[in-house]
Amino acid sequence: MCFFARVEDLEVLRRVDFYRQDIELLHELGFDVVIATRWSDIPLDADLYFIWWWTWAFQALLKARLARRPAIITGVFDYRWDSSVRGDYFSRPWWQRLALRIALRLADANVFCSQLEFRSVSAGLRVNHPAYVPLTVDTVRYAQSTEPRQDFVLTVALMDELNANRKCLPEILEAIPLVLDRYPHVRFLIVGKQGTYFPQLLRRVEELGISDRVEFLGLIDEAVKIQLMQRAKVYLQPSRYEGFGLAQAEAMSCGAAVVSSPAGAVPEVVGDAGILVEPTPENLAAAVLRLFDDERLRNRLGEDAAMRVRALYSRSRRREGLTQVIDGLLHAPAVMAGQRPH
Repeated sequence: MCFFARVEDLEVLRRVDFYRQDIELLHELGFDVVIATRWSDIPLDADLYFIWWWTWAFQALLKARLARRPAIITGVFDYRWDSSVRGDYFSRPWWQRLALRIALRLADANVFCSQLEFRSVSAGLRVNHPAYVPLTVDTVRYAQSTEPRQDFVLTVALMDELNANRKCLPEILEAIPLVLDRYPHVRFLIVGKQGTYFPQLLRRVEELGISDRVEFLGLIDEAVKIQLMQRAKVYLQPSRYEGFGLAQAEAMSCGAAVVSSPAGAVPEVVGDAGILVEPTPENLAAAVLRLFDDERLRNRLGEDAAMRVRALYSRSRRREGLTQVIDGLLHAPAVMAGQRPH
């Protein structure tokens, strides 16, 4: 099998959990997995091509067609975002939209990570063999801890301009002084790659006079991230759109009380095991203050969140779903003969 994801550095495939988890699952299913990140890496003799992301799928799809073997595409499609943030399917250049539509038609199976995108993309575009298999969390590693929670609020986000605005980092910073008015000792920890938008965020922190309460930790080891999720009193992750909401699910699995937004697939992931508010500074501050004020609510939501992830989004669910999709392709006579399934 060929696993294809167009990333600049192989380390990304080890560091990012959804890549690593799928690679591990494919190994567990008995496949000899060849990793490819560029055209020259993609073999012509794979039994199956497993592709992350529709945007660059054409490279692996072409070799799959030449090899007359089936191809699966998975990932977040980013179909329709909040109109205040560009980056979804409808705001892309025409040639990118065309490439995405071709990929949806040529793939032998299109595996969406949320019910939202499974329904919306299938309704709006022509999709060959759509399937819903959610992203999942390794609930053994992302688990609750007996350590007491500490007075800090945690956020995880890549800090380039598009993602920082989608993840509402400016609104989070504006909310912090409102929280500090009542709880001046609380710290806000922001984890993630400090990309092109980081200098703007740093300047805003200084303008707001909250430099002593905000810490930008940059990229950290996964073990450290898990410890922070286990110890944070509140996990704050609003968003303008999520095709799944993996970071929220990871924090929930660690028993954190989550504040997020009713955007994209977040409601189906968080359910009633967190607080969802429109991401204005006032709403975010009010939700964080509510959780700091009410220990019983905070503890109940944390327990409910961990139970929800174990019940709905444990690693075994992704494995079972991918197994069904893969078995259906490899045992379909039309695909085995190198023909398009109907």
